Amino acid sequence: MMRTFTTRDGSIWMPSYLTSIDSKTCIGCCRCFKVCSRDVMHLHGVDDAGEILGPCDDEDDDFDG
Repeated sequence: MMRTFTTRDGSIWMPSYLTSIDSKTCIGCCRCFKVCSRDVMHLHGVDDAGEILGPCDDEDDDFDG
């Protein structure tokens, strides 16, 4: 739910930022993550079944790059 605010002159202002990302329409391009200047978005991996993985601090032994 987007919240509205009142500015000094009394006009209504509604922020124009994302409150969530729809995982059904997300194509995984990371554009939203790259342009976000607020450091509020975090990337998570996805397994072969499409399940979102939690953050991982260990090295990935299966990484080919």
